[in-house]
Amino acid sequence: MFAALAVVLAIALHQAPAGSADEKSVSPDAAATDAKTPPTSTDPSKTPTADAPAPDPATQAATAASADVPQPTDLLNQVRSKLQSLDSLKCDLHQTVMMSSMKLHAAGTYAEASGNRVHVEFRIFPSQPAVKEDTKKLAIDAEPTALAPETARGELTQISDGSVLFTHWKNGDTVRVTRRNLRDIMDAATKVAGYDADHVAMDLGVGGLRGLISRIESLMEFAPVTTKKVGESDFYVVRGRWNAKTRKELFQLPDDVIVDPRPHVPEYVVIYIDAKTLLPRRIEYRKRAADPAQKFDRPMVTLDLRNVVLNEALPDNMFVFATPEGVTELDITEQTILSIQQTTQAPATAVPAPAGETPATEAPK
Repeated sequence: MFAALAVVLAIALHQAPAGSADEKSVSPDAAATDAKTPPTSTDPSKTPTADAPAPDPATQAATAASADVPQPTDLLNQVRSKLQSLDSLKCDLHQTVMMSSMKLHAAGTYAEASGNRVHVEFRIFPSQPAVKEDTKKLAIDAEPTALAPETARGELTQISDGSVLFTHWKNGDTVRVTRRNLRDIMDAATKVAGYDADHVAMDLGVGGLRGLISRIESLMEFAPVTTKKVGESDFYVVRGRWNAKTRKELFQLPDDVIVDPRPHVPEYVVIYIDAKTLLPRRIEYRKRAADPAQKFDRPMVTLDLRNVVLNEALPDNMFVFATPEGVTELDITEQTILSIQQTTQAPATAVPAPAGETPATEAPK
């Protein structure tokens, strides 16, 4: 269960160029004729809360076209532009992992403000056996699972004032704090050939939601956007799969392998975007059936953003970190710089984290 969280967080913090805003995606025609196009539920008006069969890709493309929705990368660029224009954003986070007949919950808060300032707090709760009714609880309009804070087994806090990024991880009696000097890392990164200075902050994992959307753009190719109505709300649904470069360099998969055999590695990402606000409401990582002939997939990691508040004045001390008494900070600035320099010399590994820091110590963004 923790491996699934670690891999997803490593993807979010993948230390490779995030790609430009006009990153190319699969055209609707290409997606419609590609047998490996990400499967979707047969009825896009329903939430895919369980293993979902795939419709005929041509029908999917026609549905998207008739709805007159934007192209996937155009839509994701609009989302990033909207996030960029905000003075601040804060919300509640709820993350659910389901795999190997088990489920795990994590819950917390997220806040970002101008100047690449970010504050994330997460509590991770014990895993439990999954039951059939759990899929209903993953409906996008379902109430989040009630969790008692005192039962949490792990805590994660990540705070950046735009200059230094602190990560505080507590697992039982084990406490770990790391710091990265972002200015030094950015200065070094801009001197690396082929590293786009405009996206350094996002590549370092401090771009908040904008950074995550940007990395998804660069790592994936997309099916046509579909629409979904839930109650009074309308959503755009963007569905992507890892592109050939990601599959080869990040996950080190042979060209002829369709399904990653590792149970903790997802194949697809589905992003639900509020059509009115152009803000992400849900980011869902999904796992395909082990048998490529079975065209269905299932939710593996679901991250919901709830109770979103925009442009509220946030206190400056929210973005100031104080190391707990008796805990030694581990400075991983140099290791991070080294890992960036090595991105142009060798393919990325399956878990691209700086030396001295595991993916699970980073913020679930």
